[in-house]
Amino acid sequence: MLSCKPIFFIRNVHNIAKIPFLLIIISCVFFIPISQGKDWWDEKLKNPFLIGEGVLKVFIWDIYELRLFSKTNIYDRNDIFVLEFEYLRDTSKASVIKASIVELKKLNLSKTKLEKWEKYLEKSIKDMKAGEKAALLFRPNLGITFYASDRFNITIDNVEFANSYIDIWLGDNSARPKLRKQITGQIK
Repeated sequence: MLSCKPIFFIRNVHNIAKIPFLLIIISCVFFIPISQGKDWWDEKLKNPFLIGEGVLKVFIWDIYELRLFSKTNIYDRNDIFVLEFEYLRDTSKASVIKASIVELKKLNLSKTKLEKWEKYLEKSIKDMKAGEKAALLFRPNLGITFYASDRFNITIDNVEFANSYIDIWLGDNSARPKLRKQITGQIK
């Protein structure tokens, strides 16, 4: 005849009362909800909603993961939002600026304006290591703030620059329309 022996014996009734307490401690340590929006830029966008996310790929390389956060669960270009970049590989400041300028040149800007905007990028972007995060806080009709760590942030109060720069990822004529649809929540 088969007999089942309990694997776990409770020798003392007081130990039973400790089990819920231990479960609470374990859940607090191992299952703390980690909101992707709870980051160093979060103080500017309280209780953000993740709208969408996607990965920028260049040839065979994944460069960064993009996440779009907003105050509501719907992307609205006329409301404050954050575009977060989580770098998947080391990326130099020079390469980010070069790629940004290539995209901005498509807007047929004057040489003077392009040079001015390149100076904005020079002071706002830094080298990034794999695993590091950066973010753009977009404020309609005000400007854009670049974050690259909890201590590094630069605000550019130029509305035209802010709109043009954020359009690299979110504009209707983005060079990466599928990525745009992913981060704006149009496709998963």
